[in-house]
Amino acid sequence: MSCRMLLLVIMIFLIQPLVAAEPSMGPVVADYGPTYPIDEQDAALPDGFTYKAVFDLAEYPGGEYMVNRNLESVARYLNMHARNGVATGAMDLAVVVHGPSVKNLLNDEAYRARHRIENPNLALLLQLQEAGVTVYVCGQSMAFGEIARNELADGVQVALSAMTMFTILQSQGYSLIP
Repeated sequence: MSCRMLLLVIMIFLIQPLVAAEPSMGPVVADYGPTYPIDEQDAALPDGFTYKAVFDLAEYPGGEYMVNRNLESVARYLNMHARNGVATGAMDLAVVVHGPSVKNLLNDEAYRARHRIENPNLALLLQLQEAGVTVYVCGQSMAFGEIARNELADGVQVALSAMTMFTILQSQGYSLIP
């Protein structure tokens, strides 16, 4: 065995323990939101705490043919906390959607009319709603984007504006997650 090959084998064995475990899905949102186990936490999760968070969803990274990874972050939040002992009833989550990401909330018919494919976000949106996440859409963004209420996916709540919902939710104790 050459010196170079021996060095490579030694490096693989030394680096192996440093490689993180593979992420896994669930347990709340089965098909989305992969998270990693963190076995040695220095900051313990507080007992009896209610996690009230509002996610600001304005951008649509990845384009119209992919699930919005920012929307998937909501699934990650649910999954990682549930995996670490937080009951779903102790998580009160909302998503405020505005700007370009409003199209994430279109039903399949409206999405297909605009992009010639079904909305790749609907399955995730449904699973989030089933997990108790409330989804608000900015009425101003809807009007600007010429989106009618009947074009929205089921369960989406129309707000006057994103700014209004952030003001209301933060005054009710929700922490903003941009």
